[in-house]
Amino acid sequence: MIWVSWRRQRLQLITLLAMLVIGAGVVVLLRSAMVDTITSLHITQCVTQEGPPCSGSEPVTDFKVEWITRLNLGQGAILTLPVLIGVFIGAPLFARELEQGTHVLAFTQSVSRTRWMLSNLLVALLPSVVVLIALQQLVSWWLSAAGFLGPRSSGPLHFLNFGIEHFSPVAYALFAFALGTFIGVVSRRTLVAMTAALTTFIVARFALADVPGHLVPTRHLEADPGASMAESQGGALVMERGWLDAAGRKLSSDTASPLLQACKSTPAGTPRTQEEFLACLPQSGLARQYADFVPESQAWQVHLVDASIYGGLAVLLLVGTALVLRRQS
Repeated sequence: MIWVSWRRQRLQLITLLAMLVIGAGVVVLLRSAMVDTITSLHITQCVTQEGPPCSGSEPVTDFKVEWITRLNLGQGAILTLPVLIGVFIGAPLFARELEQGTHVLAFTQSVSRTRWMLSNLLVALLPSVVVLIALQQLVSWWLSAAGFLGPRSSGPLHFLNFGIEHFSPVAYALFAFALGTFIGVVSRRTLVAMTAALTTFIVARFALADVPGHLVPTRHLEADPGASMAESQGGALVMERGWLDAAGRKLSSDTASPLLQACKSTPAGTPRTQEEFLACLPQSGLARQYADFVPESQAWQVHLVDASIYGGLAVLLLVGTALVLRRQS
């Protein structure tokens, strides 16, 4: 059964192998060229440190102009690969069989429908995940060579960095693949399944983007007006920020915005100095500023919740696929 599944999916598997070989070659060459650039510009120390003399220096600026876009494209490739797996491997997997009627022959053999489904899933999904993990590690290896000179200076919770690290890409791929197979068996049309899988995956990713951050413990930080809130800045994931009144109650943005604007100028319309502005805020009811955020150190928790959400959805979709296939005639 596995041999038959491989024969029917050999084009996709050959494409995956070519993608791995070409992708690995491109990443190795680009990384080598980037390391040579870092060495020639004498900014090797800036890979592992931030701030002076690295920040804003001309060699660092030249490096970023030349390489940041390429590094972001590498990240984008890993972000895109899961949906490609779902659209081009998951969606046609059963939809093509049902559309062409070849599933009838498979159902008349001695192999059970469950074993037929599992064989197809195994042959299609396992190589896809292996290729994804391999390319993910290669791109991570490339980004590590840039260090603080590259996109990782934005922190692990930046959406480009978060989406390609740890087990999140595999969870996205499992979800996209399961989504494609489910839509395929329901629609029984390959093109419809591919289009619907692409659209649904994109919508789901945007709809669930902020959910993991709300499901992990956050830190609450308060400060006087004008005081630094550095802990919630940089690479932290800010879930909510705003102002508190004298009683410690949160003020809505509709309430706080007019008060902020009113403190920027005197009743006569003269602009206030910074000291006058900060003194006006508590008098107008904006006693303290606050922020609820997930620090960089808790990025692994966000990844765990993120993978659990998409992994759980993938399991449900695969169960749904099995139930629908069992009812096909």
